[in-house]
Amino acid sequence: MTKRYCVFASYNKENKIKDDVIFYLKELNKITNGIVFIMDNPVDDKEIKKLEGITIFNKCEKHNEYDFGSYKRGFFYLKENGFLDDASEIIFANDSCFGPLKPLNLFIEKWEKENKPDFYGITINNYGFKYLSYPEQETKNPHMQSYFFLVTKNIFQKKFFIDFLNSVQHQERFKQIVKLYEMGLSDVIKQNGYKLAAYFDFKDFTKDPTIKNKPMQETIRNGFFIKKKNPIITDSNKNLANYYFQKSIFPYILNKKEELVKKSKFCFAPFFLIKYLFFAILKNVFKIKNEGCAKVFAVFGINFKFKRYDYKISDYSNSIKIINNNNKTTLKHRKIEGLEIIIKGKNNTVQIDKDAKFKNSKIEILSDNCHIEIHSTFLTSNLFVKFEKENYQSLIVDKNAIISDLKIYSDRKEVLIEIKEGKISNNSAKIENFTDTENRPRVIINEK
Repeated sequence: MTKRYCVFASYNKENKIKDDVIFYLKELNKITNGIVFIMDNPVDDKEIKKLEGITIFNKCEKHNEYDFGSYKRGFFYLKENGFLDDASEIIFANDSCFGPLKPLNLFIEKWEKENKPDFYGITINNYGFKYLSYPEQETKNPHMQSYFFLVTKNIFQKKFFIDFLNSVQHQERFKQIVKLYEMGLSDVIKQNGYKLAAYFDFKDFTKDPTIKNKPMQETIRNGFFIKKKNPIITDSNKNLANYYFQKSIFPYILNKKEELVKKSKFCFAPFFLIKYLFFAILKNVFKIKNEGCAKVFAVFGINFKFKRYDYKISDYSNSIKIINNNNKTTLKHRKIEGLEIIIKGKNNTVQIDKDAKFKNSKIEILSDNCHIEIHSTFLTSNLFVKFEKENYQSLIVDKNAIISDLKIYSDRKEVLIEIKEGKISNNSAKIENFTDTENRPRVIINEK
């Protein structure tokens, strides 16, 4: 009798194995013959004990190769220990989602009805992404999204697949991981004559179907997971997410502290939907947002704009660009004393254009996946940059920039500071209070 195994990739910055992950693993056990659990951080024995009777093998240590590094390690454990001799499929899954919301046997049943495609996932991203570079560059490449997919022995026994996983190594930037490994896996599979097939078919949709528009609603309403980076999770109004959680098999909801707690048997899903609609309407009546270099207050659709240079960015995916043009709200030809930029929201980018002048300034990055790009051709002096999150941060100084007295503070592991041919007049760039044995984050300086 052939068997099906799962390689599960996990990461938790608190070095914990959360209850929702345990629930996910138990649901996976219902459709597999064993789970190999690989975590990209160490955990203590108390946490490992949570996996007893759930997994067949666990490895929890920092490898800095993210999910595909965990997939690699899990696959080769199965291969080197004979599990693949009688295996027909491998499921690769990670904990970037909350769920499952429905039994996973529905995924297997549809896969079987579609004649068991050799490479089968839940969603395909038909677009790609934009590099947060200067200027922006686009990458378009349809690919299987790697949070949950299945491969059959027709693929995992092949040399090209084994070589691909064996090639996985650490990459500095998240989008490089997506390009080389998530997109790369789909590329190498297509190049070897296999097709991409998915539970949901959004062929005409050119965005990420797990977080955008009607396809996102469809994957939640009739699917299995809510991505943790989904706007309904990251938004301050968590009631829509709780509506879907309450009506699903997922046993948790999110509380006001953004923690998962056991859902009540006495609470009905429509209650959360009503709360969501109430707060959404209230937010549209009175709201505050950042726009260019101004703070905008909107009351019943009427905007009141106030110019400011002290930014507190809290909106999800709200990119702020400090530029110099004819817009009244942007920086003119002036020297800014004490410019302060505090980034609190995820996925933010701050671009400082070539004509901006500032000194004695401070930039604090307090959330994940945020980037600072400095293009100013004027002398930038006494710049202090502080990183307080570890996921995919970067400070890019391009070839036109001139910086005096650059000081960088970080005790995190995943920060990239790259000086691309820019001038640092006194070579004083340094990182303080950092003790990681792998000597990261790091400063790369290539002076003219």
